[in-house]
Amino acid sequence: MILRIRYLVLAALLALGIYAGGQLLPLASGDPVSLTAVPTPSQALTTQTAAPTPTRAAATPQPTPTALQPTPAPDLAPTCARIDALDEAERTLALSQLTWAPDYAGAVVLPSCNLAGENTPRAVVLHYTRGSLVGAVSRFQSPNEASAHYVVDRDGRVYQMIPERYGAYHASCRGERGYCQAACPICEDELGHYSEPYSQSIGIEIVNWGPVGDPAAFTEYPLYEDYNQAYGYRYWEDYSPEQVAAVKTLVEDICARWNIPLDPAHVFGHARVNKKADPGPALNLFWDRYGEPPREAIWPQP
Repeated sequence: MILRIRYLVLAALLALGIYAGGQLLPLASGDPVSLTAVPTPSQALTTQTAAPTPTRAAATPQPTPTALQPTPAPDLAPTCARIDALDEAERTLALSQLTWAPDYAGAVVLPSCNLAGENTPRAVVLHYTRGSLVGAVSRFQSPNEASAHYVVDRDGRVYQMIPERYGAYHASCRGERGYCQAACPICEDELGHYSEPYSQSIGIEIVNWGPVGDPAAFTEYPLYEDYNQAYGYRYWEDYSPEQVAAVKTLVEDICARWNIPLDPAHVFGHARVNKKADPGPALNLFWDRYGEPPREAIWPQP
């Protein structure tokens, strides 16, 4: 029952564009780091501040990528250990009060405590959520669940859930190299030893349903018809122009800050790591789409 209430509250706040990691309006990119102390169980139920009158926040402008070095993020591990020890209601409240200065200036913080140890990014992995923004955020904020560094909504708004210095559980070999694809580019370290992909990458989830089995019944969002019928599907939810622009700017910013080459060997979909289909043929990173509507590559190759 508590999980359902939490889901409905989160859905309402995200729909209004007023929830952001303990703040009811998005943080400005220059705001200082704020790690609110986790309340004790007795405090957690009495210290929540009153919300301002709901307003619809405008979509966050996407900044120009910069070649700056990554900014050290706060150490969230001790804070998250305390949060994870709380019961469900107190944990939800404590998470809503947790925030930090985002690594990407265009992001709004929606914190998750599903940290996967230290991260040394050398690739960017793209996913689709196979569901709504609210569903993805709710799952990633639940304990012992998957997580991702960023979620990009259909309107182009970017949410950061895990600081880049930490791994996020967006792709994993589950302790066995054979669980991942044989050609996985980030399943070994630079010495060729087995290493979990989440410790070497930044994961971006894009709100999208992926393959569509019945196109006549799928009327809420635009469709992409894939003439190659990748993964056995001809129809896929298309990515909005706002999403494509936001993903392009976000990936370029990450690559610039972490010195990751912007090429197919270092920016790729989840399908390169695990036996998955995401982000699917509708998101054409380095190739022109062969389908309807056509679209040039996001990053055309020479």
